[in-house]
Amino acid sequence: MFRERAKSAILFVLVITSAILTYMVWSYQPEFSQVDTSVESTPDIGGGETVAFKNVMRAYQLIWADGSDVQGTIEEDVVVGVREFLEDTEIQDINVYSNMNRLDPAVKEDGKEEFLIVDYPSEMPAKSLFQVLGFEYDSALPDYSFDRIIVDMASETVTFFMLNESLDKVAVANTDIESEYLLSIVEKYEDSFEDYTGIITNQQTSNNKTAIYGPSDPGEVNVENFLSTQHSVDVVNDILFMDDEISTTRNEDVYVYEGESNIATYSSDTYSYSYTNLDETLSSGRNPHQTIQQSFDFLNSHTALAKEHMLFDYEKESNESIYRFTMNGYVVFSDEMQNIISVKYGNNAVYEYERPQLHIDAHVPGDQTKELTTLENVRYQIALNEELDLQKVSKITIGYNMGFAESQTELNLLEFTPEWYVKYDGEWMHFDEGSLY
Repeated sequence: MFRERAKSAILFVLVITSAILTYMVWSYQPEFSQVDTSVESTPDIGGGETVAFKNVMRAYQLIWADGSDVQGTIEEDVVVGVREFLEDTEIQDINVYSNMNRLDPAVKEDGKEEFLIVDYPSEMPAKSLFQVLGFEYDSALPDYSFDRIIVDMASETVTFFMLNESLDKVAVANTDIESEYLLSIVEKYEDSFEDYTGIITNQQTSNNKTAIYGPSDPGEVNVENFLSTQHSVDVVNDILFMDDEISTTRNEDVYVYEGESNIATYSSDTYSYSYTNLDETLSSGRNPHQTIQQSFDFLNSHTALAKEHMLFDYEKESNESIYRFTMNGYVVFSDEMQNIISVKYGNNAVYEYERPQLHIDAHVPGDQTKELTTLENVRYQIALNEELDLQKVSKITIGYNMGFAESQTELNLLEFTPEWYVKYDGEWMHFDEGSLY
């Protein structure tokens, strides 16, 4: 009898203990707020938004020369911020000269020049710039392209000297902007400027207005990391092929999609998607400004751009507009995957369209940096390389090289590594230990 009562008591205690433990398990709430996930959310930077043309039509650096003191910046807030104060300017007159002697800024009372240099990555139509800035001009604008603007601030009112990439033409535009007013705007951003150096690579870049400028000694620059996903190829095909029936074939890493009047390819190795409209043909001799605008409207209608994109290049012979992504003010390149958006415009519609299918998601914080050599050392190493011709160098800047991190897992971690980039013989190339590739 005693044993039976003991068993009952023990069983009762076990039941009560089990009930208490069950309640504690189901009612437990872990303190997730104490867990550091080391991932920061970031806005959608792979597309899916409409942008204004003035967001993509912008320079990549701004230089401020006051006598022998040269400062510069790539910060977008400064480059675009100063530009915004020039909007709605009245152009008194503009003339194009095939004589670089017309590049003759004024000199201040102390005998020094003071001017801004606004650098673009390639030639852009003057009409596109005037549209962005809302410049007022009573006469027809000349069909002229430029890649650098010298903004003279030494005279009473500002004069623009717009240089073409070959440095054999200059367009001189006189404005109603007071130099003192513009200088006051620039001085507000003074803390964002750093030491810049001008280097000479040939006879055409031998003065302080045509020299090649870049950060003198950038030192350590942050390496950035982001998680990535892929855009759906099927979604892009549905938009571009519309009601066409699509047949799909595959050859190793390349998928081919064919419709009645369209064909597209996708490489899973480089994440590159390319579309061709078989009903269109390329035409030459078109107005660059109109073609750029039509291509931009096409991309905007397909939400293919983000506000971080920059109109990086325009190829007149193929009517091709090329856009690159920017991060922290630096242009993004890649040695291993597709990372440009390009549109070739035909007679009436888009002829070819190329885009990356890789989408950048969340930022992963880190403390990794890379030490970059000086600008002068870049020039020196190129000059030493017998396989290179220093005279073919027209621009030098810092950009990000995008690639998958060596330590990446199934998270597809992208790494953005700062590097020097050189425009050599008309092509942007990655500088590495004296070589370009």
